[in-house]
Amino acid sequence: MISRLAIAAGMLVAVLGAFPHTAQAQVPTINIQETCKAAAGVMVNLMGGSTSQNDVQICLETENKARDQLAKDWATFKPSDREGCIQANQYLPSYVEWLTCFEMNKVVREARQQQGRGISGITNPDGSVTLPRVRAGRFYY
Repeated sequence: MISRLAIAAGMLVAVLGAFPHTAQAQVPTINIQETCKAAAGVMVNLMGGSTSQNDVQICLETENKARDQLAKDWATFKPSDREGCIQANQYLPSYVEWLTCFEMNKVVREARQQQGRGISGITNPDGSVTLPRVRAGRFYY
């Protein structure tokens, strides 16, 4: 007969094991094999020579690390950032690109918060920023 403790432990393992998969399930899945092969081909066209399996492998490893980081941090991303950064239907979508987008948005928000009052005078109602005119010589551009 299975003890209650064993049943409780099994249930706990099942529940805890479900959470990482839940977070990862929210990150859209893309075909990184296709993305990495195409990226390696572009580099061959730009740099000459030929692509190697090592180039594709490095790309795959980098993409997988970025996907793992996205899954880990998914709950911390703002819904507006998810909508703006995740473009799964674009040509050659990339987890690295998406992660970079999230990080850039975070840095911009933090910079705006630090400057606070300093940029409030140049922030437009729609949230965009209009920088002051720059003087070059005696002409304004």
